[in-house]
This record gives sequence, structure tokens and C-alpha cells, in this order.
Amino acid sequence: MRRKLAHLSAEQLQTESQQTLAHITGHPAFQRAQHVSIYISMDAGELQTRELIELAQRQNKRVYVPRCDGAAMQMVELRGSVDELKVNKWGIREPRENDVAVDPAQLEFVVVPGVAFDRLGGRCGHGKGYYDRYLPQTRAFACAVCLCDQVVDSVPVDTYDRKPDMIVYPKGILYQQV
Repeated sequence: MRRKLAHLSAEQLQTESQQTLAHITGHPAFQRAQHVSIYISMDAGELQTRELIELAQRQNKRVYVPRCDGAAMQMVELRGSVDELKVNKWGIREPRENDVAVDPAQLEFVVVPGVAFDRLGGRCGHGKGYYDRYLPQTRAFACAVCLCDQVVDSVPVDTYDRKPDMIVYPKGILYQQV
């Protein structure tokens, strides 16, 4: 799957990202939320989130981005541009170590990345379990996002895997808990 995603054209990545982001921003849970967590996307191979981050900031939402340290993930408020953040060992921008993390209970909407997704809410993450451990600490609406090529027939799930409240992709809502 990672190899397949790495070969997506920049145009396809941009188009599918914009279509997906339109579905997110039109959703009432996002519209209501004032405290949103949005992952900072890699330059290739996954849904691009920079436009969503910038839109949320223009809407005066408080935007939080992940910082990973060992097995732990925290969300830190983004008080400027993504470009001002340092680049970590995976080539992803993230807050500095001394930036204060938000209490997870404050978050209202969390955008969740992943590698593969299915129509039953199954999500295969990047293998570290960061979001599976973090999401139970919040009361936030968890919205996983993906590209069309990331949708598969079935994703193996384990007892510690947490289904998102919704999975959104370029064609609309792939999955939503009822």
C-alpha cells in the first residue's frame, strides 16, 4: 500500500485531498468544533492537510498538531504557520519539545491519518498505535481521512484498535458510526 501511495501523482493527491477536505469542512461536527487536532501531512503518499489547517486557523479555531516522543503522542497548539515547525526524524514537521501540550479533554474534533481503511470503520495506521492510544483520552469526534486508493475490502482489527466516528474520502463518507 505504501508503495502504491508513493506513486500517486501530485495532481491526483491535490485533487483528492481537496475533495476530502470539502466533505470535512461541510460536516456539522467540524463546523461546531473550536478546538481541532489535525495531523501535519507528509509531502507525498497521504492526504494533504495544510489547506485544512489554514482554513481552520482563518475560522479562528484553535488548531493542535501532534508531537510524538517514543510511544507517546501529544497535541500542541499551532500558533503560527506549519512552516515554522521543526522537521522530525520522519521528515514531518512537529512542535518543539518545550511547547505545552493541550489537555486531550479540550479537543472536539480530531483528524486521524492512516494507511488503509474499509467500509466497516477498520483503520490500519502507520504501525505505532499513537492514535489508538490517544483517542480514548478525548471526547472528540474522530474523523479519519483517506484517498481512494487507501480503501480496501477489509482491514484486520485488534482489540486495541479504535474505530473512528467517521471515515471521509474524496467521494464522501466511507463510514460513520450510528
